[in-house]
Amino acid sequence: MSANPDFEPGRPLDPVERLVDAFEAGRRRRAAEDAAEIRLLAQAAASLAPSATATPEQLRRTELDRRALVADLATSNHISEWTVTRLLSEATDLCRRFGAGVDALERADISRQHLSAIHDTGAAILDDGARAEFLAIALERATELTPSRLTSVLRVIAERYLERTLDERHDDAVAERRIETCDLDDGMGTLTLFAAATLIHGIRDRLAQQTHFVIAAREPDDEDTRTTAQIQADIVTDLLLTAGPDRCVAGDGLDAIRGRVQVSLPVLTMTGASNEPCLLAGYGPIDADTARALAAGAAGWERVMTSPVTGAVLAVDRYRAGKRLDRFLAARDERCRFPGCRRPVWRCDIDHTIDHQLGGATRHDNLAHLCRRHHTMKHHTAWTVEQTSPGVLVWTSPTGRKHTDLPEPVVRFVLDEERERRRRMLREPWLVTPDDLTADGDPPPF
Repeated sequence: MSANPDFEPGRPLDPVERLVDAFEAGRRRRAAEDAAEIRLLAQAAASLAPSATATPEQLRRTELDRRALVADLATSNHISEWTVTRLLSEATDLCRRFGAGVDALERADISRQHLSAIHDTGAAILDDGARAEFLAIALERATELTPSRLTSVLRVIAERYLERTLDERHDDAVAERRIETCDLDDGMGTLTLFAAATLIHGIRDRLAQQTHFVIAAREPDDEDTRTTAQIQADIVTDLLLTAGPDRCVAGDGLDAIRGRVQVSLPVLTMTGASNEPCLLAGYGPIDADTARALAAGAAGWERVMTSPVTGAVLAVDRYRAGKRLDRFLAARDERCRFPGCRRPVWRCDIDHTIDHQLGGATRHDNLAHLCRRHHTMKHHTAWTVEQTSPGVLVWTSPTGRKHTDLPEPVVRFVLDEERERRRRMLREPWLVTPDDLTADGDPPPF
């Protein structure tokens, strides 16, 4: 039945009315499903909560069971373990302290976004009576406002019920100051600074002043055509990388970077026969000029030779002494090899897929990088892993679901004709058929 109050029984719906009705019905179904998911996650979290009398060993076992469940939920839904952990915690608090909001969501009186706004602004209200009063007002306003507008309104309302002053809460918030980074497409990224609002606005004002000075210093024939936004980005980059404003000209600051650099260099790019981009471990494709600049400034750097057919690592060398197998594994894995984990190899352990004490060989086809969290989970929970071929790990969850993790450099897309041409050009004996081999073909590197 149409939700239109002017609807006349027997009158056929026009296309717009059908569309609006279908959209509303879909939103109501989703709201009910979101409420059911919240309750399900809350029950899952409660089932793993330790008892008040738990022994240290029971607490350890409960924590490992929780990690195994989080990993199972994350891999089966292709989301991060951090996201699952947040959802479990949020669902627990919603059902325990904001039950009326979950009920309203189930009835589709509000949306999941409205409930998140209510929870985010009201979570700091500790008194049960005050929170119930706030929740009643919030649910009433949620039926009239969009989630974003509701958030700004509820921030004002929540102040009436908060026991701690704004100054006290601000002190706690300042203690959480931090920097976060995020990788973007086309060789770009973002850096976000979380700090006191006064400092953030002060930084922005100082950038505006410095930008004004740069623009004012331009000569009539100056070739500097950067926009205000570009100049500000360049100033921040140079100040952070050089610790001084003396080089605020180009905004690159690459020669100030000193760190571990792993650049994957395709074989045909090395020979000049291809323009395939280099790969920066942990990020992805970067331009050749940037790769060369980073490598030039590093104390030591690794050259990773990759196959133009499969993209697999063929060989690794380093312009400083190091362990050959460790370098190969670092180049191949780039990160923890549990599905979805992004922890870089230098923060991981090298793990024997088949335990060394059970006869597992210390070879590239029985070794892989695992962060400490997933290394522990592999050995102490029902999660298992098999290296079906060198570098290819198949994980099996406690519920029997299988998840294959491939080494990232293997992902390449090459046309069949081009692939055949490259095979014959390089004479890679482990990639071509016996008829294509010459008598003096070299064996693979490992």
